[in-house]
Amino acid sequence: MAFDVIDTLFSLASLEPLLAGAGGGPSTLELWFRRLLGDGFALTAAGDYRSFSDVAKASLRSVLPDAHDHDLEAVVAGLAELDAHPDSAPAMGRAVEGARVVVLTNGSARSTHALLERGGLDAFVDTVVSVADAKAWKPAAAPYLHAAAVLDVAPERLAMATVHPWDVHGAHRAGLTTGWCNRDGRRYPATFHVADVHGPELVSVVEALLGLGVSGLGVSGSEVSG
Repeated sequence: MAFDVIDTLFSLASLEPLLAGAGGGPSTLELWFRRLLGDGFALTAAGDYRSFSDVAKASLRSVLPDAHDHDLEAVVAGLAELDAHPDSAPAMGRAVEGARVVVLTNGSARSTHALLERGGLDAFVDTVVSVADAKAWKPAAAPYLHAAAVLDVAPERLAMATVHPWDVHGAHRAGLTTGWCNRDGRRYPATFHVADVHGPELVSVVEALLGLGVSGLGVSGSEVSG
């Protein structure tokens, strides 16, 4: 079972005071993260690749053009000190009871390993798969297919748990089984393919994915809502 990292396992909330110190307002965090993802997606759509760190720095500068360099550096450095969501460890602990657990991240493998260790989640994780190896950001198909290849499983036998509808859509298009965690109670975008399972907390999503029938890293079965 694969987990997304940013927002799914780890919260961005700890960056809010750092952004305020750089001159940001209440909406700056959401604006920056949307810009960051949008720029990364655009590069992938154009057939180019830049690292998460590079895009994070450039997009933050575009959102806060008047901020001091040291303040922006503090915000980007804060990405290495995010706090895990309260339901992350219970969800991953439940997942390892029925599947090998991996993470599939738009970040680097090195920074993700460090983040997992800091958050006490590294003990649950068998493998960290970074999009850097595929030279394309999720939700392009390449990272998901690369993860399946690294793990030597058919795509449909790999389950993806995430809070991002775009991640659900990309994983589905690549042939993976998908689970959507809707912590915020938001409406799912009608333009994206619906997840095979969904739930208000990560634990319930994992339970629903396991309920489809788990073997190794993947799941199979009919569509279920959880």
